[in-house]
Amino acid sequence: MKEKYEEILNSDYGIVPESLVPATGGFSTKAAYKVNAVGGFKYFLKVYDKSLPTVLPFVERIDAYMPALHRLSQNTHLHGRVLTPIKTLGSRYKTEIDDDVLVLFLYVDGDVPGIQGMTQSQTVELAQILALLHDSGESVQIDSHALAEDIALLFCDHLAKYLMSRKARQSALAGLLLPHFDLLISAIKETLHLRDALRIGHSPLVLCHGDAHGSNVIQSNRLVLVDWEDLRLAPAEADLFIHAWHPHGKLLLESYSAFRKYQINYDLLYFYTLRRRIEDVWVDIKRLTEESPNENESEKLLGWVRVGIEEISKLYPK
Repeated sequence: MKEKYEEILNSDYGIVPESLVPATGGFSTKAAYKVNAVGGFKYFLKVYDKSLPTVLPFVERIDAYMPALHRLSQNTHLHGRVLTPIKTLGSRYKTEIDDDVLVLFLYVDGDVPGIQGMTQSQTVELAQILALLHDSGESVQIDSHALAEDIALLFCDHLAKYLMSRKARQSALAGLLLPHFDLLISAIKETLHLRDALRIGHSPLVLCHGDAHGSNVIQSNRLVLVDWEDLRLAPAEADLFIHAWHPHGKLLLESYSAFRKYQINYDLLYFYTLRRRIEDVWVDIKRLTEESPNENESEKLLGWVRVGIEEISKLYPK
């Protein structure tokens, strides 16, 4: 397929690639490449398989979030601190070939510190980037309807129905899920209760990255925030909850509060953390049951489901 991608880069973007080097693209991508182009230019190519049920929602949001990301990349304060999308010759943010959907960015040279590898100085810089992002709404024209957070939380309903279905009692997942049936059902109910009690739909909304942890930043000359598939309008806590995974979580929150003069709602942090754990469990189950992963992928997904349940147990003990 690399030859096909090279042809598309030439025909749709006017880029003549000298080489495509495999790169890491994230959980939702089919493939990713560093593109070394004629003239010394470097780009980052991500490829999605829209035939996969868990990937299709990301593909459907491209035309909503990429224009907003492009404007953010031109923002005075965020320029060079977020990815810069590259449009096609036809001024589109994606191009397609069969089930493959391609998006392109300027390449960022640097290292990914990872969740456990973030230093204190990187943590403070990430807090500043989030503060700038959350204050950028008025200067960035966005499609507020398309980027609005989905507070229906349909994955809660889907997971509850799956747990109570015959499939959950007959599948290979049964041994993993059934001992935790009561925990998962209770956590789902608690999440929906918190959504309503905290009036999520009425909280002040800002532009949120949605997945701002140490594996989604690159240390270049400055820290650069990458992987923007979940860019959306939501309460600031939808970004800050990630502190639960962060080795310097307290420092991140304190720094963020200082930068924005913002009082963090810790009930919202708890809601978003629990919400994310439940959603991750459901997405991994969906990939296992609907996307025909191979044996190695299945083992990995089962491991992630197990970890997700353990994290829910820590947050919401029986």
